[in-house]
Amino acid sequence: MKKRFAFIALQSIAIVAIAAVIAFSPALSAKQLVKADTTTTVPTPSVSVTGTGKITVKPTIARINFGVFTSKETSSAAQTENDAIMSKITAAVKAAGIKDEDIQTTGYSLQPRYEWNKETEKSVLVGYDMNHTMMVIVHAIKDAGKIVSLIADNGANVVNGISFDVDDATLEQTRLAALDLAMTSARKRADVVAKAAGKTILSVQTVNVNENTYSPNAIYRSDMAVAKESAPAPVEAGTMDILISVSVIYLF
Repeated sequence: MKKRFAFIALQSIAIVAIAAVIAFSPALSAKQLVKADTTTTVPTPSVSVTGTGKITVKPTIARINFGVFTSKETSSAAQTENDAIMSKITAAVKAAGIKDEDIQTTGYSLQPRYEWNKETEKSVLVGYDMNHTMMVIVHAIKDAGKIVSLIADNGANVVNGISFDVDDATLEQTRLAALDLAMTSARKRADVVAKAAGKTILSVQTVNVNENTYSPNAIYRSDMAVAKESAPAPVEAGTMDILISVSVIYLF
């Protein structure tokens, strides 16, 4: 009997021990989770700077925008006269060395023209207006004035202006050089900040590039551009500024 009582007592002790383990295990786990949640990561020190690079170049091409405007009583008459004049201009600039791929139509319109009749109080069709605009690219800047005069001498009665640019190969080369200057400028600024903080630049985190091109306005005498048998219009191409800025984040 005593043995049986002792066995029952041991079973009771074991059950109590197991219950205690089960009861304390969730609390222990919760305590460990709370401890993991309070762990923080120290951010890597960084510095954000900007740099700029600017290179001034001379334009290598000129774009001449011009047109022929005709007004006649009939649409066919307005179109026929306009086409004849524009064909004459096109032939002249080609003879002067302008290639086919450098001649482009930029606008072509034929519209009716109305006038208000006071007696009938109605708009009356009185004719048609034809407007044909083109652009010619001149690869020799020194010839731009001569081409403007040639265009005017052969019938163009609208010259909208001359714009200047650089060819694709020159532009790309200049942009890369300006970008190199911008990155050098940014690194110099970052080095100054890092040194003041007692650090050393380790790597680049991000880079953002912005490009800007500033072109001068064309300088020429527009009255000469539409005069018959005019002397070459004086043209000054000036210079162009290729400007690139970068925003860089460095780690140190």
